[in-house]
Amino acid sequence: MARPLRIEYKGALYHLTGRGNRREAVFADEEDWERFLSLLAESLRRYQVVLHAYVLMGNHYHLLGQTQLANLGRWMHWLVTSYTVRFNHRHRRVGHLFQGRYKSIVMEGKEYLLSLSRYIHLNPVRGLRLGRGSISERRERLRAWRWSSYRGYAGLAKREAIVEEELILGELGGRGRKRRLEYRRFVESALLEPIVSPLEEAKWQAVLGSEGFHRRVRDRLLGWKEKRREIQAVRHCSKGPGLEEIVRAVARAYGLSARALREQRSRKQEAKGVAMTLVWEMCGLSLREIGEYFGRMDYAAVAQQIRRTRIRQEEGDLKYRLPRLRRICQRI
Repeated sequence: MARPLRIEYKGALYHLTGRGNRREAVFADEEDWERFLSLLAESLRRYQVVLHAYVLMGNHYHLLGQTQLANLGRWMHWLVTSYTVRFNHRHRRVGHLFQGRYKSIVMEGKEYLLSLSRYIHLNPVRGLRLGRGSISERRERLRAWRWSSYRGYAGLAKREAIVEEELILGELGGRGRKRRLEYRRFVESALLEPIVSPLEEAKWQAVLGSEGFHRRVRDRLLGWKEKRREIQAVRHCSKGPGLEEIVRAVARAYGLSARALREQRSRKQEAKGVAMTLVWEMCGLSLREIGEYFGRMDYAAVAQQIRRTRIRQEEGDLKYRLPRLRRICQRI
């Protein structure tokens, strides 16, 4: 099956989810949940993202976020990588924490906002294990689940600073506590009988909305394809160090030739990873373009190399060397 499309544009509204490798836990205890929320808050500030709803479960998460810039990939890459590095370091483990790429569905507001927020907030009481018990027992568990924006929406706790509630609550009309009580009734009424996930209506595995919304997204994608060469030309003409200059600077630092650094089976994988990371940060090239330059590597392998390099910086191996090379390249 082909990978779902990654659609990015200003003001895009997304449902995002990530699951642990082999469905294993990504939150082992309270400190992990708090750490993820802290990094999530920082990521929202860094990348100018508005968070409308969330829930954290033992082995997965759901986010309903809106990007103010066309930067979904960079936002989520920073969030997932930062959390993985800290989780692995704390629990003395290595390797992937999440199963493949996070899933993203770009969605139209209005018709789907309420139903999708309800679907997200009901996670703590859904499924064979969590869905057991009487209605009152499940209601109690739902209201007690701390790692969710539901308590704030339902008026059961203070509103969380990282969550912007107006877009969703605005669909109900009214004001203040009355509106929160109405939202609580809307969500908890689904405890009486199962609801169909609104995500089942998504097309292309990536778009949820009306036919008009689908057409606009399709036209946007077609426009991207038509402008691809122009966009690549702009990237290559952007200010800052060039690809060749960065590679030469890194090669000198490691006592290599630029040609040796570019080879597909380079013996100095650390140097190659550093070069790829700096090119990705400073040149605006796509992962596919970087892979083509460095020995015709697959773009997924490039992404993996960059991720490992950043993890090594976080864990200390490259704590000083990578920032020093970054400063050198910035002065070129």
